[in-house]
Amino acid sequence: MTSNSDLLTIQLNIGSRIFPITIKRKDEEIYREASKLINDKLQKYISTFPDQEKEDYVTMVALDIAISLIKEKNFDDQLQEVVSELNKHL
Repeated sequence: MTSNSDLLTIQLNIGSRIFPITIKRKDEEIYREASKLINDKLQKYISTFPDQEKEDYVTMVALDIAISLIKEKNFDDQLQEVVSELNKHL
């Protein structure tokens, strides 16, 4: 169970909006890093594709991050197969 002392309310600035969010203290760095990642990708797409709708930029960022997660999962699955094969021969 999480006590109030384990919680922290932070302000995340994503795009042009500020989101107050209550999180576990130990997760603060993860949330701030995620916010930075989103903002960096937003800036990349805004610079690369000027004059798009805000929704288009958000969609591009979401797709970019989703593809990265899927690639990482596929890599993890392949790595697990290699480890299993190696363990069979030990």
